[in-house]
Formats: sequence, C-alpha cells, structure tokens
Amino acid sequence: MPRVLLVEDDDSAAKAVEKSLGMEKGFILKRLPRPERLISNLLDFKPDLILLDIGLADFDGRQILKEIRRNASVNDIPVIFLTGLSGEKDKALGLDLGADDYLTKPFGALELLARIRAVLRRGRFRAPKTPQTGLFMNLESREAFLDAKPLKLRPREFEILALLAANPGKTLERFFIIERTSPYESNASPRSLDAHIKNIRKKLGKKAFTLETIPKVGYRLNFDALQ
Repeated sequence: MPRVLLVEDDDSAAKAVEKSLGMEKGFILKRLPRPERLISNLLDFKPDLILLDIGLADFDGRQILKEIRRNASVNDIPVIFLTGLSGEKDKALGLDLGADDYLTKPFGALELLARIRAVLRRGRFRAPKTPQTGLFMNLESREAFLDAKPLKLRPREFEILALLAANPGKTLERFFIIERTSPYESNASPRSLDAHIKNIRKKLGKKAFTLETIPKVGYRLNFDALQ
C-alpha cells in the first residue's frame, strides 16, 4: 500500500486530502502538522510520497524541500507541492527546487488522486543507487538502466520507453504514444514511432521481446519480464 506523508497545518486542507485519498482503497496517510522533526518522521514512516504545503504558518515549504533533497537518506522520496500560489513563476521555482509536481489549492479529489498515481508511477523508475537487475528510469536526469547498465537512448526513445514503463502490461495505442511523446505541434508519423520502437528493441538486446507489438493497436511493455 502506498504510504503518504502530508505536511499540512491547515485542518480543512488536511481533511480534504484525507477525504480524497479515502475515495480509493490502499493508501496509508499520516499527517504532520509541523515539520520540526520531518527527517526523523520520514525515516520512521518511510513514505512513498510527500504532500508538502508551501505556505505553512511558520515555515517555508520550499526550504523544507531543500532540506529533504540535501539528505541522502530521504532525497529520493517524491514530493508534490500543495499551495495557494498559482503563478507560473511560483510553479517553475517549485519544480526547479526538486518538486515532482505542483497542485494549486483548491484542488479536486480526482485531480489529486491522478497526480499522486502519476508521481508514484514515475518514482518506480528512478536510477538505482546500487547495481540492480531490471529496468530503472530516472526522469530527472533522463537516464535509463537495464540490469544496472546504461541504455543509451535518444531523447524520443527515452520518452517512449518511459511512457510504456509507466503503464506496465497495458497496451498503448500508437497515436496515444505519438501524442504523448512528440514535441509540441510536431507532425510525427506512425512510421517514425515504429522506427523508434525498433531502435529501443536493439538497445534492450536479449530483453527486446519484452516490448511487444499488438497488431493494429499499438505496443505493450512486459515489465515483469524485465525484472
């Protein structure tokens, strides 16, 4: 079950988060109204995700995020900022500091759940700290590893493999993949996607069979077979 630590001093906001997560079974939520013992709480609770309010009464969430990212024991835990600041510069600053996502208050329950699911999926593909088997993808550094060896993927190849890896075992339609991995307003064609898939398979080597073609539909990644 995903474990979520909520750092929030506003009772109404905390109740909204609790209600939202209660709509979907499987979450374990812990609230921390004040962050004085944040690192020790992270080490004890071992959350899969942190929901962090920027505008805490006596603290700046951005400084708290810096503290998290400086600590090697907890710096790989994904963080979603919850904030009343909706300006583009505020959002850019939060993401530059290392937040994985940014959600403006007031937010809807379905949007919060969707953001949490997306960040948790991405978190599965961070680069390994020690050599491991399987596929690991680091979306921040845009590095991919297979059995602890780097996969030298081109930018578009990385996007395609990351999208498939974030949807393990699910068949993705060709035009869905093209839409989600192509540069804005580009005219990418199905043939170009096929070429990228071919190159990815070459780089997967003996594990090429895990990237499956679903005739007349699209592609699917057999993630379990990669592990």
